[in-house]
Amino acid sequence: MISLKLSLAVISALSFWTIEHAAGCGERQRPVDGRCCNECPPGTYMKDYCTEKQQTACRPCEEGFYSDQYNIFDRCEECRSCLYEYAEKCQNTANANCSCHNGFLCSNNVCSECQENKCVTGEKPKKTEIALDAKMINYMYQCELLKEESANLTSELSPERRRDGVDYVHVILGIGFVLVSLTLLVFLSNACVKNLKKYRAHNYPKEVLAVSINTSDTRLSKEESGSVLIMQDESKNNSIGPLCLEEVGLQFIQSVG
Repeated sequence: MISLKLSLAVISALSFWTIEHAAGCGERQRPVDGRCCNECPPGTYMKDYCTEKQQTACRPCEEGFYSDQYNIFDRCEECRSCLYEYAEKCQNTANANCSCHNGFLCSNNVCSECQENKCVTGEKPKKTEIALDAKMINYMYQCELLKEESANLTSELSPERRRDGVDYVHVILGIGFVLVSLTLLVFLSNACVKNLKKYRAHNYPKEVLAVSINTSDTRLSKEESGSVLIMQDESKNNSIGPLCLEEVGLQFIQSVG
């Protein structure tokens, strides 16, 4: 009975001594083997515990590893690798942050997967978090409407909307090309008609004189002379018309080309 009481007394004394000694450790210290050992700062890890002669020995994290808090770990944590893009690269005091390509959203808190942003102009994605464990949180998104005053400033176009915009530009360019071509064709046709009228005005008296001389030499009657003048005029007009159309066609093809 006495031995049992003595054992309980010893255990209680040791417990009180441990609590008192632990409470006596300063900030950023840990009780190790009855001593208060300093914690290693972020960006370092513990190489050796403290001893009676020296404090905790810390070493900086190697490249590709990090520690983001005070610790007494014997190694640093490995940096995260991003499959798509890096929002922030890994440093010895902070892990890397990953992101997705434009038009996509992270599917979880480490952005190991991406999903398409299906929200259109005037909408924004609303994120819902689903915790799988202490380290992994999945994200789900639903599109919700923006306020009218901020819709044009904060919304992002989805890839489908961008493609639709490109199609509209192509249609507008095609219509513009057709209108310019028709305008050019009408302009060339009017120019050809004016040239044709000028040609008739300058050359018609000469035709009459030439035909009159020819008919007088052959002693044709008035009816025969008139028919000859009409035939000459029609043949001349018929020969000029196709030439003018051919010239318009060539100028139109050259302008389009």
